[in-house]
Amino acid sequence: MADQSPAERLTEEQRRILIAVVEGYRAREGMKERLRALNEWEIARRAGSTTLSHAEYMCDQMRDQVRAVLAELERLGLVSTWERGVSYESFVPTEAGGFAVDAANGEATAATPREAPASPSAPLDPILERLDEMLRLLRSIDSRLTR
Repeated sequence: MADQSPAERLTEEQRRILIAVVEGYRAREGMKERLRALNEWEIARRAGSTTLSHAEYMCDQMRDQVRAVLAELERLGLVSTWERGVSYESFVPTEAGGFAVDAANGEATAATPREAPASPSAPLDPILERLDEMLRLLRSIDSRLTR
């Protein structure tokens, strides 16, 4: 047990938050990097930690809990702060965070968050990119429902 990686020691709440960051980031593949980052509120909603509006969440005590989890995940090297905003900070997964989620889902060869597209010289039609994003989101939802 001494050789456990940080990802193997995560609490259930840390796992939910990490999965929300990684899946949210991956669902936005093809977008500009700054738009792929998820803010605290988006992460909390994806993780099922809040149903509050963007403005209501700012004053909710759940925000402090989610921020504490994100800080711990950042300390473990599984996420990193993309931008410190006026209202919310934005986060992206690190490669280690992507690997941790893939390992938990049993996906040995899934794409990592920082991996370049297979063919950068051939951009997809914007409609196809959007459809791909929707398919990834639906697969993510399906995998959670079939557990």
